[in-house]
Amino acid sequence: MKKFAMFVTAALMAFSFNALAYTLSGTPTQIPQDAMQYCAGAQNFWVCVDTFERQNK
Repeated sequence: MKKFAMFVTAALMAFSFNALAYTLSGTPTQIPQDAMQYCAGAQNFWVCVDTFERQNK
């Protein structure tokens, strides 16, 4: 049950971040699942995602 709750929470966070990114820029934004897991606890999520994408090209 705990793993299911973590999965649902991660899915809702992913949806929330994608909706926010679309609202701010007007274009859909795809956040890789690896970046979502890596940056989940970061203070500045978008800076972390940008850094993660640059390091893992």
